[in-house]
Amino acid sequence: MRRQVLLASCIALLLGLIMITKSTARTQEATETYTRTPTQGAVPKSYGRLAAVIPDSIGTGLIFEDAEGVIRFVSVTGMKEGELARYDGTPTHGGIPKAYGHLVSAVVNHGSTALVFEDANGVIRFVALTGVTEGELTRN
Repeated sequence: MRRQVLLASCIALLLGLIMITKSTARTQEATETYTRTPTQGAVPKSYGRLAAVIPDSIGTGLIFEDAEGVIRFVSVTGMKEGELARYDGTPTHGGIPKAYGHLVSAVVNHGSTALVFEDANGVIRFVALTGVTEGELTRN
């Protein structure tokens, strides 16, 4: 009987120590998170309006669309990661037709990014970064 009480007491003490250690570690992680300085960067106003925010391989990616429809991909630090041109007539490699309308959003699914456009007629298009149209919805 004494052995069982001693064993139960030791187990309870061990579990209590584990709980205290975990609690202290969580408090320390939270403190580090709140004391970390935020990332600072700058994005030129010429990049246009912020159209979407997506997760990417180095953190958070911002997607901007300017008045001419040029789409720019920028990291949260302000570094430009890429650009997609828009065209009216002759297709450009990797470009997107201006007739697709304005960039509404972006979607990341299984590591690939699709851009979502809506034109003046309400047609919604899902376009891969390569410029290939993956789907189209019409609104009635």
